[in-house]
Amino acid sequence: MAICQGLGLALAVGIGGPLAALFISMMASLDAGIHPEGSDYDFIEATWFLVTLLAVVVVFMLARGRQALRWPTILVLAAIGAIVFAASLAEDGHVAWPGLILGGLATATSASLAFVVLEGAIRRAEGNEPGSKEADAANFLIVAFAAAGIVLAALSLFVPPVSLLALVAVVWLAIGRRRRAGEKYEGLRILR
Repeated sequence: MAICQGLGLALAVGIGGPLAALFISMMASLDAGIHPEGSDYDFIEATWFLVTLLAVVVVFMLARGRQALRWPTILVLAAIGAIVFAASLAEDGHVAWPGLILGGLATATSASLAFVVLEGAIRRAEGNEPGSKEADAANFLIVAFAAAGIVLAALSLFVPPVSLLALVAVVWLAIGRRRRAGEKYEGLRILR
């Protein structure tokens, strides 16, 4: 169950960004669903860590839509995802280092997919008026991804096997996007 919980939390950080990480840290400070006391990861419930995550949320909001900050953002999220996965393993007395690796990979993968989807929506909204359909759709997707990350985190804390469904959904989305990109490339090759 600790592996399922850690996987779900890491995926939630990748999908929901630092807001999901802030939610997880807040739940740890309330001892609701994750209790890393006595482990090397008990700092995730500390006030300083909550404040740090809040600062990360603000920085990420300011950096949204900037292509140059995409990979640094994904790396920061991967580090946070690695920490929450390892904390989930450590709270049950398991060896935590595999959580650092698997959490980083799961978060980086889901964050990469989330960024591709969100950047596409933001790119379509650029140049449109603030009340346009494209701008509203981009804003809706940003809020929906953050909410989905928080919901996935909550479900992973209390119903850990749900994370397996989230993993299947992320893999399905990745395969679908790759297939569509291949079809688009094939269509461009035919035009030559």
